[in-house]
Amino acid sequence: MKLRDAIYGEFEVPNYIEKLINAPEFRRLAEVRLININSPTLPSLADVRRYSHTLGALRLAMENPLLNLGKEEHRALLASIVIHDAGTPAFAHLFEYQLRDQYDWDHEKVLPAILTGRHHSDGAAHQIFGPHTPEFERLCLRSKIDFNIVLEIVSGRHPASRLVFGSLDFDNLDNVARMNWMMGFRFDTRIILQLARAINVSGDGQLLLPESQRENLEHWSRLRRQAYEVLVFDGPTVAGQAVLSAAIADALEDGTLSLMDWPYVDHQLIEVLRSGSRSGKKRIDRDLLGRLPDLKLIVQLSDASPDILSLPRDSLKQHVENYLTEKRITRAYGYSFRDAGAFEKEVKAIDPTSMSPWAVGRRSSSLVIYGFGVGGERVGPPELGREFVDWLEVRLR
Repeated sequence: MKLRDAIYGEFEVPNYIEKLINAPEFRRLAEVRLININSPTLPSLADVRRYSHTLGALRLAMENPLLNLGKEEHRALLASIVIHDAGTPAFAHLFEYQLRDQYDWDHEKVLPAILTGRHHSDGAAHQIFGPHTPEFERLCLRSKIDFNIVLEIVSGRHPASRLVFGSLDFDNLDNVARMNWMMGFRFDTRIILQLARAINVSGDGQLLLPESQRENLEHWSRLRRQAYEVLVFDGPTVAGQAVLSAAIADALEDGTLSLMDWPYVDHQLIEVLRSGSRSGKKRIDRDLLGRLPDLKLIVQLSDASPDILSLPRDSLKQHVENYLTEKRITRAYGYSFRDAGAFEKEVKAIDPTSMSPWAVGRRSSSLVIYGFGVGGERVGPPELGREFVDWLEVRLR
């Protein structure tokens, strides 16, 4: 099977992987966005689906012979990459954050359950995509892929797990490349391909990467920061996230949504939210599908009081909305983003020749607080952001 990718061009997948690409668990990702929202200001990136991202990660993994892995392990690793995002819910992290807060749910933790039919009360007959039930295990057996090794990898119990869920892996190599490319930032794709060829894993699960790749790794880190600085600070993009996140939270509270609904794809989730309460439909139609609320405040904190930095997401949201209401801003939405290595992460590796450890980067940590709404005082976001922090500190004393 020949595939054509916007970043890497034409490539061909092995026959034993071709069957897996038709698995319903994977095909579902063609209708789940890579980023969290259908952004009006990042339209090309918003059109990218987890499906194409996964195939990009597969392309990068195929670039590497991974000589430290045996033949069966190598085949299982490629299969694991195909299925690694299968647990991603509609609108990705927006739905997942709510499920995590209420049910301690995680898209990576649910992956082994999906593959073994335990993700649903009727897992064997659950229609995970359209009318189709899960088939990945059967397709692995037909393709002579050791399904037990796949389970070990996606469960994080195999050294090769590091190449799928690590600080530097085929997944985040493509994620950074794809986000930048679809936002119009052009770069030398050989940097990504060279890193993909060079990464490996030791028998005890440590990342192996020649220190000669330092310059490429630093370039990748800069691309990562560049992408997240757009995603995190683009007002309309975050406004859409704030509105949809609030609608999801309300729907979980009133029973319109439940934990069992995570397999919805993006358009299904929107329709369910619109079919719930009258207020939920109005919120979606007016503030998400209509004109997005305006950015009223934004502030990034890294050295604020521990009382602020440790506030739960729901509590912080409520404080923002109370503050905006005092400012005569209507239809207020509070939102926050916790940067825990988003802008920059520390990547530690072992040089496979000298066996010497080396590292690039330093893990970033901050809290970004947003407020959106309609009307109110004509004060810019930076001013309101600083004023809000002072206001909040008084209330938390």
